[in-house]
Amino acid sequence: MNEMMTKVFDYLKQQGLVPTEEEFGISFKYQMADFLILSDDDDQQFFRLAMPGIYSCTPENRLETLEAINVTNNDMKVIKASIFGETNVWLFFEQLLDSTPVFNDIIPRGINILLAGQQKFF
Repeated sequence: MNEMMTKVFDYLKQQGLVPTEEEFGISFKYQMADFLILSDDDDQQFFRLAMPGIYSCTPENRLETLEAINVTNNDMKVIKASIFGETNVWLFFEQLLDSTPVFNDIIPRGINILLAGQQKFF
């Protein structure tokens, strides 16, 4: 785990969120929802918090799914909704960090934005 991810992991533990180290980064649950923090060893100042698999896209609902993704992306700040892996809708909170990020500010706000984005999507 790189230095930034170690700091994030420690922060999540301090908050009682029970993080798990994964091959791709860190996973944890909050309010019965799954969250991932994706590691980018090539750019440690890029922070990506994801809410995976919030909805399943099928051939029958694809147009409505894309319309909901478009509304979510247009109406929400700092959020990216997309179909990931062909059928699963994911939400991403992405930030460029400075050299001294304050995770106590970034992570709670990111979680709240993703939860609001999930509501907007639905």
